[in-house]
Amino acid sequence: MPDTHPQACPHSHQLTCLRILQINLNKSKKAHLELINTVKTKDWDIVLVQEPRTIGHFNTIQTPTNFCPVFSNDRGRNNKHIRSLMWISTALETRSWTIISLLETNNITIVQLEGAYGKLTIINIYNKCSSPNTEITPKYLSKK
Repeated sequence: MPDTHPQACPHSHQLTCLRILQINLNKSKKAHLELINTVKTKDWDIVLVQEPRTIGHFNTIQTPTNFCPVFSNDRGRNNKHIRSLMWISTALETRSWTIISLLETNNITIVQLEGAYGKLTIINIYNKCSSPNTEITPKYLSKK
């Protein structure tokens, strides 16, 4: 991973640009650890992760320093594997974003940012291409 983002913008009190990294880790321990050790808040505001490496019975997931992990509300229920999550930089004001929850899936993570620019919804989807059920819409719940 590069040390600097080619279109990086400085953080300010007013969000003027958003730097997003999307990556599928394929449940690889090596890829997960490399990402944790290289991703920096000075380069990325939000990291969209598919197929993270989970650890232990409770499906814990290591998160880089200075990032807040965001999961679906169904995390850890029914022994479902976590296929989608987001890491949001702690440099982003916590009050500026809200988790939009979907029930019955660990494959979709949604965050909505709000500011002077209006609302922006970011959706991280793990889409298992070999399954015919990936496009079935789960029940919708709008709470943090």
